[in-house]
Amino acid sequence: MQAGIGWGGSCFPKDVSALIHTASDYGYEASLLKAAVATNQAQRLRAVDLLQQTLKILKGKTVGILGLTFKPHTDDLRDAPALDIVEQLLRLGAKVKAYDPLYIDQAHASIPAAVSLCGHPQHLAEGCDALVLATDWPEFQQLDYAALATVMRTPVLIDGRNSLNPEIITQAGWQYVGIGRGSVQPNASLSKPVVENLALAAA
Repeated sequence: MQAGIGWGGSCFPKDVSALIHTASDYGYEASLLKAAVATNQAQRLRAVDLLQQTLKILKGKTVGILGLTFKPHTDDLRDAPALDIVEQLLRLGAKVKAYDPLYIDQAHASIPAAVSLCGHPQHLAEGCDALVLATDWPEFQQLDYAALATVMRTPVLIDGRNSLNPEIITQAGWQYVGIGRGSVQPNASLSKPVVENLALAAA
């Protein structure tokens, strides 16, 4: 089911809220829908939890965000999970950089002024203590992660969309951390069944 940092946007969240409201009008407690909304909101900050587990202290660390929009192929930042992650990181004292194909050199009211927008993934990675993949843009599958690792302070990648192949990322010199997948150290060899299961989980 490609577990990750949750849904966003304007349509689906609004539709779910409307269903909960309609159910309430008819005297029905939509517990499952309410739980899904609460879980989705909590899941957004799972990436921050994983960063804290990996880096320990976030204050003074530099974190790069790969993708800002709530999904690929849109410029929509409404209710984007990436922005909740950014807000929490800034609150914890981290420095935040971001790269999104549609927000390279233009500001947006939803993006905090404290965020440094980068024009290229290489610029994003420079000096970072970790990267968080927050939007599964197809181009992120094709990045030269080995080259990016060389300019990182510590090559740690939190795959917030479980869209990358852990084996490829670790062979490129990264510590890979996926949602529900755990952490894989650089150059660790994964057994074939594990790799196949991870591929199925991301399908």
